[in-house]
Amino acid sequence: MRYQASPQTRLLLKYIHTFSAMMWIGGAQAILILLYKDRLATNGDELFAVNDAIRSLDNWLIGPGVAGSILSGALMSLTTHWGFFRHRWVSVKWVVTVVATLFGIVFLGPWLQDLSEITGLNRLAVFDNLAYVQTYRLGVIFGVAQMVVLLFLVLISIFKPELEPCSPAARQLERRLAVLLRPVVAPFMGLQGQICNLLRLERD
Repeated sequence: MRYQASPQTRLLLKYIHTFSAMMWIGGAQAILILLYKDRLATNGDELFAVNDAIRSLDNWLIGPGVAGSILSGALMSLTTHWGFFRHRWVSVKWVVTVVATLFGIVFLGPWLQDLSEITGLNRLAVFDNLAYVQTYRLGVIFGVAQMVVLLFLVLISIFKPELEPCSPAARQLERRLAVLLRPVVAPFMGLQGQICNLLRLERD
């Protein structure tokens, strides 16, 4: 049996998902601007400040945005008619999101962290450091690629192409996944009611 979220809970999850996606996309855009400013730095302290800001955006804006997007998206897939495999556009969105997240964790995130650490040691001398220059180029190239992927995910969510249902095997997998994740989903289903009760108590 699948959990069915109430209209209020679905709306809450949609708000969380949208806000998290805004954090992810906004953070990615801000990092691209800072990477551009990186090459315009005129002294070591300015260069370090730019790269440290990039690391902070990655840790405190993009990281929570990614986590919120995945968690809220998973809950919406499990508790609404969208599912994980019922529509091909949802399945494609999940595959692209997971691949982009793993790439960010394994490669892009560490590259951006390295820029800050190398700059902290060498300041303006990093422009003559081959490792820094290569890491910077990788950060720019894949930072742009990340923005393209995020815009692709936004377009999929807006236009919802190819709404035909997937195969019976995929639907069977969907049911098994719902059963498997039922203990994880259960605590979140009462979240909206708990928030309302808390607000009521505060007013009283």
